Amino acid sequence: MKLKDLGEDALIDIIAAAYSPATGNGIEKALGDDTSVTTQEGSRLSTLVTTDTLVEGLHFKDSYSTPYLIGKKLLSVSLSDIAAMGARAKYFLISLVLSPECTDDYVKELYRGLNERAEEAGVALIGGNTTSAGNGTNVMTSTVIGEAQAEKIIYREGASAGEDIYMTGTVGDSALGLKVLGEDLNEPYKDAVRRHLDPQARSEAGALLGERSLATSMLDISDGFMKDLSRLTTAGKVGAKMMLTDLPLSTDTAKYIELTPKGYDLLLSGGEDYELLFTAKKGKAMDIQSISKELGLRITNIGETTSEEEIIILDHDNKPIELKFKGFEHFK
Repeated sequence: MKLKDLGEDALIDIIAAAYSPATGNGIEKALGDDTSVTTQEGSRLSTLVTTDTLVEGLHFKDSYSTPYLIGKKLLSVSLSDIAAMGARAKYFLISLVLSPECTDDYVKELYRGLNERAEEAGVALIGGNTTSAGNGTNVMTSTVIGEAQAEKIIYREGASAGEDIYMTGTVGDSALGLKVLGEDLNEPYKDAVRRHLDPQARSEAGALLGERSLATSMLDISDGFMKDLSRLTTAGKVGAKMMLTDLPLSTDTAKYIELTPKGYDLLLSGGEDYELLFTAKKGKAMDIQSISKELGLRITNIGETTSEEEIIILDHDNKPIELKFKGFEHFK
C-alpha cells in the first residue's frame, strides 16, 4: 500500500513493528512521545533527544518566507518537543540538504535566524551536516538535546479521568496565517501570519510545568489541536469534554470566527501552533496561573478528561460538533 493511502501514524506503526523495541542501556523512551529519553545508571538527570525536518514547498516557501525566518522556525519546532516533555534544551545540531543554486547569503541569513533563536533559548550549536540536494529542493533538519530530572519528565500517557485540560497561548493562529499566505483574503490577519512564519516554542512554560510537577501529561500542538488532543487522550486511555467557547482565541482568530462562523474547523484542525497541551490534577489551577503570570503567557483551562474514551466538544447550543478534517497528516 502506498504511503499516501496510509498516512504518517500508520507509517510510524510499521516502523515500530519492524524492529525490536529498544531496551536497556538506560533507555526510558524510544518511540511514542515527543522525544526519546535515556538515563545513565547512577544519574539523576535524563537526556532527551528530538529531531525535526522542514521541506521546501511543504513546510515553507521562499515566496512568502525568508531564510532568516526559516532558520528561526527550524529550531523552534524541535525546542517545542523538548518543552513538551517538561525539560530544558541544551544543545542542537543542524543538517542541511541544499540545492547548488543556494547562495552564500541564503545560508548566512538562515544561520542568523538559527543563532537568534538559539540565543533566546539558551542553547548551543554543537555540530551538523551538509550535503547537496542535486537538482532537488532544500531540506533542513534540526536535532535538539535537552535534559531534566528523570522523575520530573512529563510523558503523553500520564492523564487520568477527572483532570483539568489546559493549553498555553491560543489555538489556530498558524493555520489562519497559512491561509492568508495562500489565499487572497480581505483581512490581512498580520499577527496570525507572524505566528505561522515565526512560531515561539513555550520552552520556559514547559520546563516550569515539569520542574514544579504540575502536569500529568503533555505534548505540543504540531499537527492540529484535535489530532494532538486525540494523541494525548489515547495515550492516557481517557476521553475529553470541553466547550467550544472555552478555547482561547487571539484577536485575529476571534475576528476570523466572527466573519466565518464555520471557521472553527480550520482553527481546530490546522497544525503548527506549537502551544503546549497538558493535563493537571484538580486543585493545581492557582499554581498553573502563577506560571502564567510569571511568564506573561496565557494558559487556559479548556475542559476535563473523562473515563469514556472519546472527545466531545460542545458548541454554543451545547451540541457536539463534528469536524470534517481532524488534523494534518503527512503523505496524504
